[in-house]
Amino acid sequence: MLVRAGAPAIIAAERFRDRLAVRDHNRELTFGELDNEANALADSLARIGVRPGERVAVLAHNRTEFVAAWLACERAGLVRVVLHSHFDISLHVELVHAVGARAILFDARFSEQIAGCRDELAEVDHMIAVGEPCPEWASPYGELLAAGSGEFPALDVEEDSPVCIQPTTGTTGRPKPWVVSHRSWRALVAHNLEHLDTLCDGALGGDDTNLHVHALQWASGAQTLLPYLLRGAPNVLVDDASFEPALIADAIEAEQATGVLIPGPMLNMVLDEIAGRAQFEHRLRRLVTLFATPELLGRASELLGPVWCHGYGATEQGAPATRLTAAEAAANGSHLGSVGRPASPSLELRVVDAAGRDLARGQTGEIVVRSAMSTSSYWHEDELSAAAYLPGGWFRSRDLGYLDDEGFLFYIDRAQDAIETAAGSVYPHEVENAVLGHPAVAGCGAVGLGPAGEQEVIAAVELKPGYEDAEQITAEITVLAARLLTEHARPRVMIVSELPTVLGGAKVQREVLRARLAAGEPVA
Repeated sequence: MLVRAGAPAIIAAERFRDRLAVRDHNRELTFGELDNEANALADSLARIGVRPGERVAVLAHNRTEFVAAWLACERAGLVRVVLHSHFDISLHVELVHAVGARAILFDARFSEQIAGCRDELAEVDHMIAVGEPCPEWASPYGELLAAGSGEFPALDVEEDSPVCIQPTTGTTGRPKPWVVSHRSWRALVAHNLEHLDTLCDGALGGDDTNLHVHALQWASGAQTLLPYLLRGAPNVLVDDASFEPALIADAIEAEQATGVLIPGPMLNMVLDEIAGRAQFEHRLRRLVTLFATPELLGRASELLGPVWCHGYGATEQGAPATRLTAAEAAANGSHLGSVGRPASPSLELRVVDAAGRDLARGQTGEIVVRSAMSTSSYWHEDELSAAAYLPGGWFRSRDLGYLDDEGFLFYIDRAQDAIETAAGSVYPHEVENAVLGHPAVAGCGAVGLGPAGEQEVIAAVELKPGYEDAEQITAEITVLAARLLTEHARPRVMIVSELPTVLGGAKVQREVLRARLAAGEPVA
């Protein structure tokens, strides 16, 4: 079936033309101005020879130009290739090669990194820099806009053709390039509209304000950008080049934000900042978080009220696949340790055994999902793509979990991350949750060292700023773990100066951490 490329954002611009659409610390754009900028960029890219179906890689921190670029690529039938701002430049080069990108649109703050590998990017025809200073080997974004038209003709595309390539986060190995089709992208937007509409009393509307404090090209943008735009609500962008809890707390208050997505490890420190203030006034109604512990969720309720939901999902599944709301947790305290139920009726979920057969409630198995959001493949990876599905179109998450009698999903961990001790399997997620209960802990990564069947459980811990007595804190964490974990799951605690993470600290790279510890690299 054919669909008009980029139609949802185009329709939103027609409906809300004079309303504020997006703002960052430099400028703001109405829906009409954002639409004109997207049209001008789409037209300029066509004028320099970038054709529908070709790939445009985008390396960006949060700023309004990249919202326009997102919409421009979509309506021009170009495939936006996400280069996560917190990945190493070598991974970007690898992905650009793999997908054959014709152009790279980048924040000028990445100029030095790109300059260092320009020889490896020789096949890229167009380098386009946003911001100052623009390197001499790149074209300024502003010049492209000036050369383009504010009108762009409607373009029909096959609904199963790619709209973007979104690499996985790389926590289980090298990032894999997942293709998002126009069909699956629209399904993701519709899924998140349903999810956000039902998260609190009252649907999204023009009186809402969405705050982006985490990377726009990851979950914050994928899950919330278009839903708020489609309801005529503004999106306010906070620069994500560095993580500063005080600035995030300030922005929540100053912007009167009603919605925000903050990963659990970052939310922990934002709540520390809020707790330390004599007064904190907010209008939050939809706080979406991921990778949170029950203790963190309880603390969010105490400091902000019952405004949160805890999501679970993945790049390939669409996200959040499931969500637990604060109201559901309050109604039944046992659900606080779950990741809830499907976030909309358009997603189906099962827990199955190794043969793909349904397991009884309470039995642990692999989590599989089915929806229009997960109907695609990895870019030019046929075997990997085929192995990603069970018969019937069920996407295999490779995650373990179980369902309770009410259909709430309890996440256990990644199957491949199990630590095999002499006394049985230990799942890092359980260990990390226990350790994160200590107020001094900013982050934790649990891994196993040693041969399979004899592994020792190690908990590598990064402390929050201001905590310096490593010996005392190690002793306290050891006592806490002894109270919460079975004997064979209790870790040896190691304080580290910095954990290897992706996406600005959202997720620990366990494989990298394990390799560093096994090699005896300095960790503190």
